[in-house]
Amino acid sequence: MNIPQIMGLRLMSPFTEQKQQRRTSSFGLTMAQPLLKDTVSFGATAKMLTSRKDGVSLKAAREVYAITETMQPKIQKFLNELFGDLQVTQFKPQNPIYKISDRAKTPESIREKSATRQWNCRAEILDFMTDLNGAKIVMRDGSKKSVEKVLSRFIEPIKKGKIELIEIENKRPKVTQKLSNSKKSQYDYASIDFLEQLQRIQEDKWASMKLKEKREVRTDMFDFTEVNYPAIHFLFKLPGETRPFELMIMGKNVNAYKDLDDKLFKILNNKNIDKKYKPLVDVVSPLSEPGNKPLLELFNKYRGDAFLFQRAKKPTAFSESYEIEYFLPLTEDLPPQYDLNNLHRIMQECEAKAAVKQRTKKP
Repeated sequence: MNIPQIMGLRLMSPFTEQKQQRRTSSFGLTMAQPLLKDTVSFGATAKMLTSRKDGVSLKAAREVYAITETMQPKIQKFLNELFGDLQVTQFKPQNPIYKISDRAKTPESIREKSATRQWNCRAEILDFMTDLNGAKIVMRDGSKKSVEKVLSRFIEPIKKGKIELIEIENKRPKVTQKLSNSKKSQYDYASIDFLEQLQRIQEDKWASMKLKEKREVRTDMFDFTEVNYPAIHFLFKLPGETRPFELMIMGKNVNAYKDLDDKLFKILNNKNIDKKYKPLVDVVSPLSEPGNKPLLELFNKYRGDAFLFQRAKKPTAFSESYEIEYFLPLTEDLPPQYDLNNLHRIMQECEAKAAVKQRTKKP
């Protein structure tokens, strides 16, 4: 992928070393003015959680989860039927889709987000929290040509009323904001023209249904994110469902780093994180303590540069053998333990130990 250098970022190999509409800006995803009732993101609420006393109880959150998880099999079925032949296999390693994953928001996450948004009852959550159900298409090849080939599969289902497109957010790295349009667009996963085509197809479908009120797809084609996080976020709705589900599109390399960065975000913003990651918490959490603001700012810049580094990597063919992930080596004046490759190693060790413990647990 031909990506321009940004702010002196050197691409090195590892070998060369109000309630429903409140959106806030912090390190994480800086959201645009509200397009809907909630942000479209996988756990990316940017507001610092200071108390879990607000919001719903864990019992209520579990009740919400029990309701929402019933939609997940329908989402899985739809996406697998639509994209199954485009996923990589041992015999088709050049297929464009690396994997499709999905999740229903956990009770703990529902409770936390209800507190940050001040939603205090089950009905408010079911009405306003649009990311209760979600899925993610991870692209082996994140080029525009490949992504648009995948997204074009939505055209016929939209025309036939098998799915509704509700919202589009085109996430762009904020650090590219001052670049020319041609250079800026190199970070996009699909062209603005293509996304607007999807928008028109859905709006034409609604117009043909002669609805009482005109409907429009909500869009933000230039959603610049503080974290320099490139992706496309959609809200879709399946027939017969009263709530939408979110769909995220991103490349394999960006997804690999985002797995780590999501945990860093939770640690630094006092959000719930699985106790198995305690060693990672012990290393990272001091950055958010009083007196460490300069280090935290450097670390946050480093995190953002790492997303650009991942986006600039060229796609590789699928392999069933183990792939060693490498991220941007430490580029800021930070202690060595904050190298993202070291933090990724700690995260993997935490997960491996938890897996062994789970396997050896007595029935």
